[in-house]
Amino acid sequence: MTFVIQLAAARAYIAPAPHPNSPRERKAMTYVVAEACIKCKHTDCVDVCPVDAFREGPNFLVIDPQECIDCTLCVAECPVDAIYSEDDVPVDQRHFIALNEELAKVWIPIVEVKPAPLDAGVWAKVKDKLGLLER
Repeated sequence: MTFVIQLAAARAYIAPAPHPNSPRERKAMTYVVAEACIKCKHTDCVDVCPVDAFREGPNFLVIDPQECIDCTLCVAECPVDAIYSEDDVPVDQRHFIALNEELAKVWIPIVEVKPAPLDAGVWAKVKDKLGLLER
């Protein structure tokens, strides 16, 4: 009987909210759009994002780290596999973590799906596209 009461009490316990000055820090970025998106700019990911975390540039999308809630929904929607968890970004593309954060501060939110560029299929196979990124 005591065990049942303790179990019920444990389930009913609600942890207090962290103090605003708590030493815990929010993760700087959860998901990152990487190089494969440059000049492809499919927007399927935008449609499934519950918090409108995507920002749009001329030929690339980024994820705002302050908005992303780490839901993972966008990853499966990207037809060119350009979205990674921050921990899974390939070593040669780690600079896209800082780039997403930087550009998210200046680019506007995109909240609706738009057609991909007509030549997106061609660009999807191209590597080393960072030099083609338009800011």
